[in-house]
Amino acid sequence: MNFFRLSLVFGFIFGSFFCNLQASERIAVAGGSITEIIYRLGEEQRIVGVDSTSTFNNASQKHPLLGYVRNISVEGLLSLKPDLLIGESDTGPTKALEQVQAVGLETLIINEDDSISGIKDKIRQVAKQLNVEEKGEQLIQEMQVDIDALAYAKQQLKSTENKPKVLFLLALSNGAPIASGHSTSANTAIIEAGGINVLATEKGWKKLSPESALALNPDVIIVMNRHANILNDVAELPHFKYTAAVKNAAVYGIDGGYLLGFGPRTPQAIVELGTMIHEQFPLPANYHFRYKRNTQGNLGH
Repeated sequence: MNFFRLSLVFGFIFGSFFCNLQASERIAVAGGSITEIIYRLGEEQRIVGVDSTSTFNNASQKHPLLGYVRNISVEGLLSLKPDLLIGESDTGPTKALEQVQAVGLETLIINEDDSISGIKDKIRQVAKQLNVEEKGEQLIQEMQVDIDALAYAKQQLKSTENKPKVLFLLALSNGAPIASGHSTSANTAIIEAGGINVLATEKGWKKLSPESALALNPDVIIVMNRHANILNDVAELPHFKYTAAVKNAAVYGIDGGYLLGFGPRTPQAIVELGTMIHEQFPLPANYHFRYKRNTQGNLGH
């Protein structure tokens, strides 16, 4: 361990020992959904640093960066003198977590649970750690409006429409699209929106060959990338040019953090996904979108 790192470690230990701040008043965050929750709880003034996935309300531009969630910087983290690190399940590397825990930094790593109930649990864990449980329940109640809208839509669709076959693409880079199988947040979103994941027989994120992609023949293609010519970009790939989705111009983009982050806005994002993949997505008469919509229409072609 070099002198700079050693001084950070000892500085952190002695600073923590003599500091009279209340618990969890200087919070470092690794994970975009957790940063969003803290903002939505109105406790963002406690944040001293975030990771690069913390894009909600431009948080990653407003706070010092810890690095990428899977590769946080120990030196950068300790230099901020936090009294708590809250991280998502993929916070890492493991060695970095062990180092910060060894010097006495309290850590809360939230287990992965890409489900609606998992979002509620995540909010409650963060709110309890920050001693603002009542705010947490209020945030869950706000989110319940979207959850109820999804339940209503799925009930209405049950006997009136065949489920659309959906393919979710993480990226289109280098001509090798990466698609969502089961056990992914995208798979959960597709199911909750009343669709069928055409790659549900595969686990995780998979690269698609042109042959395998054409065989899937999705009705709708959703791409995480958001840009103006999303339909053209998909149609130009041999993987998709003859699919029903391209023929019917049913290709859309959506912001990944909005849909896949599984934070407070995710239930609304799934409602929005439902309006994209269904010709008619029935919603309660009094339902309205409360947060900025983050989808890209099928321009081009």
